[in-house]
Amino acid sequence: MTGTARVSIVLPTHNRPALLQEAVRSVLGQDITDWELVVVDSGSDPPATVPADPRIRLVRLGVNLGPAVARNAGLAVATGEVVTFLDDDDAFTADRLRIGLEVLGTAPVAVCGARFMGASGGAAMRRLDGDVGERILDGPTPCLGATTVRAECCLRFDERWCAVEDVDWWRRLADRHPVCSDERIGYLVRKRDGPRSLNGTEARIRENLELLDAEATWFRAHPRAAAFRLRRTALLAASTGDRPRARRLLLRSLRRRPTVRSGWHLLRTSLPGRR
Repeated sequence: MTGTARVSIVLPTHNRPALLQEAVRSVLGQDITDWELVVVDSGSDPPATVPADPRIRLVRLGVNLGPAVARNAGLAVATGEVVTFLDDDDAFTADRLRIGLEVLGTAPVAVCGARFMGASGGAAMRRLDGDVGERILDGPTPCLGATTVRAECCLRFDERWCAVEDVDWWRRLADRHPVCSDERIGYLVRKRDGPRSLNGTEARIRENLELLDAEATWFRAHPRAAAFRLRRTALLAASTGDRPRARRLLLRSLRRRPTVRSGWHLLRTSLPGRR
């Protein structure tokens, strides 16, 4: 690979060879060609392989230390003017990169629409435009794969996290740079029903609570964000059948910010036989 591409795509992977090939094909099918793809293989067994294309680079890590480490390894060698991401079990639409470049004309951080594979209709997305640092964690953060960032603005990921690294990244990024959104669908998300590597449900519960503690000062100043994060973690706990922990977290959420939704979930987890 020579020169500097316009867009760098960072794609971490671990033990998903068939899905990886599908993700890579979605990059090869882009309607613009000035890109580089950095595939970071985190200790796959057997090692990951990629097509013989001069725009594709394969970085091998000896062990799987999580998505933050893998993405940072990709960012370290990326040469593009702008950066975006792709998970190995998701895919780009054919115009994904072009949408991101068009939206970057308005702000240094661009977000396009995302939807589940096989779904129809428009994007279910939050409109994030301008300075959104005060409300970025009041709801779900955008998929990293739906996000395009000017390279000089792109932050490294905090390698403490394996399950909330994207939430932490967005919190810090939105505090520094304005954002612009476009509802055109550019990213296709695969529903993840199987086990996850390093970021399963228990890891997500644990790390959400650790993030609330690690950034306690920020969350005290942003009670809506704290309440949302606690409610989201409570629903994860409820999905494992741990209703007592879910109720404790919902009560904490209600203390931060009383809402009908949190109250309804508290009632639901209190009913016999219901999760």
